[in-house]
Amino acid sequence: MTSLVRLVAGATGVVGLVVALGSGYLIVRGPFLGGSLLAPRPLLATLGAFIVGIVVMAWGLTQYVRL
Repeated sequence: MTSLVRLVAGATGVVGLVVALGSGYLIVRGPFLGGSLLAPRPLLATLGAFIVGIVVMAWGLTQYVRL
């Protein structure tokens, strides 16, 4: 049973990492990579997704290591 719980926790951490990386790219691509800056509302939504991704990643990987 612990193996299944570790698998779920690890997958949750990886999903959080993917969300954080994807939204981080959308935030950074405008000012630093020569792309256009997002409009204010999509930029705020992307920032929210980045924060949620970091929290989910930290929770999932912490649970993975603790189990």
